[in-house]
Amino acid sequence: MSWVWFGIGSNRDREHYIKAGVRALHDAFASKQHPLFVSRVFESDSVGFAGSRFYNLVACVETDRSIEAIQATCKAIEKAHGHDGSAARFSPRTLDIDMLMYDAVISDAPVQLPRAEILTNAFVLWPLAELSPTLRHPVTNKTFTEHWSNYSGEQKLEPIFLAFDPLPHLVIDDSN
Repeated sequence: MSWVWFGIGSNRDREHYIKAGVRALHDAFASKQHPLFVSRVFESDSVGFAGSRFYNLVACVETDRSIEAIQATCKAIEKAHGHDGSAARFSPRTLDIDMLMYDAVISDAPVQLPRAEILTNAFVLWPLAELSPTLRHPVTNKTFTEHWSNYSGEQKLEPIFLAFDPLPHLVIDDSN
């Protein structure tokens, strides 16, 4: 079994697609023995392009699936929710789901793990530090709490309240 962390974001019909993304990940991966954990939702400006503000969160789950199978599931969920895979990297999104980490695996293929954006984007680092505060980054060996405490980027974001539909194996981190 391996732990997997996901970054989830949307800036088009944000509430709908964030909820749909969490439900889809829950349905794909969660079980009584392995619930899906999600951070609070954060609102932030778009990064890399001028566009509507985003909702972002981080989720994690323990699974026996391979990196390739998880990546295929993420892309299928995105596509089912209107994500245009041919769109420019920095453009509006209905739903974007990125695998951030797979245990402590370090790789460039089939996906980059850990994702470089973990340490550069506040909308990934802050919810990751809240959800898994003592987890260590596989490259730097620092906890995500340490990384967040030392974050010097200029991205502004704020936590928001977003009520999720009750799901049997969903654990929402709203303690902060």
